Amino acid sequence: MTSEELQKRYPKLFERFENKDVLLRHLVVVDENDDDIYDDELTDELYDPSVYSHMVYIADPVVQAVGNDLLSSLPEKIAAREGFSECFDSEGDLWGVVSALDETQIALAILDEAEAALG
Repeated sequence: MTSEELQKRYPKLFERFENKDVLLRHLVVVDENDDDIYDDELTDELYDPSVYSHMVYIADPVVQAVGNDLLSSLPEKIAAREGFSECFDSEGDLWGVVSALDETQIALAILDEAEAALG
């Protein structure tokens, strides 16, 4: 998706962004959760692919635009959406999700909820 397409789809978010020339990957980063963490000290379930299918990082422009209070309400809304069975807020801007959707669909669903939360 181009920056212009994102601006058209998310006008409330983009009016709060300082830099409006951003791409989806600059707003929400979604990675499939793989067994690539080898630190025995890490016991956080967030990094366990048998628990969460994807890890999501909400980038600073979205965090700043939405604010921490609204951002903390989004995981529950995401988990209730079709295609998701769970969304866990690990650190405010770092989430674990269980979803059959692909990375782009997950990112767009999160931005859809962020846009809706802005009223």
